[in-house]
Amino acid sequence: MDAKSRNCLLQHKAALEKDIKTPYIMDHMVGDGVLTTLEEEEVRNESTQQKRAALLIKMILKKDNYCYISFYNALLHEGYKDLAALLQDGIPVVSSSSDKDSVGRITTYGLYP
Repeated sequence: MDAKSRNCLLQHKAALEKDIKTPYIMDHMVGDGVLTTLEEEEVRNESTQQKRAALLIKMILKKDNYCYISFYNALLHEGYKDLAALLQDGIPVVSSSSDKDSVGRITTYGLYP
């Protein structure tokens, strides 16, 4: 994940941990292939909603730009528009390599180059 995305996520970590409910967010992220079912289960096993959200964010911080985008889109899709707005400035520019034959990445929200 690029530094701008990481910093944005860290800056708004407390608000995200306080407000998000992870099950539906994780469903989207597993569907996008950026979170494994094993990681999802690990988050679900946490004792409180805030601990589940904290672990999910910790996992996202260790992943790539596609994970950040998937998380952002999941927030939008699940009605967390205010939280998604906090992360909007950190959305990474995702570009493929310079060759034109690169295949884009499919998410539950569409195609990302």
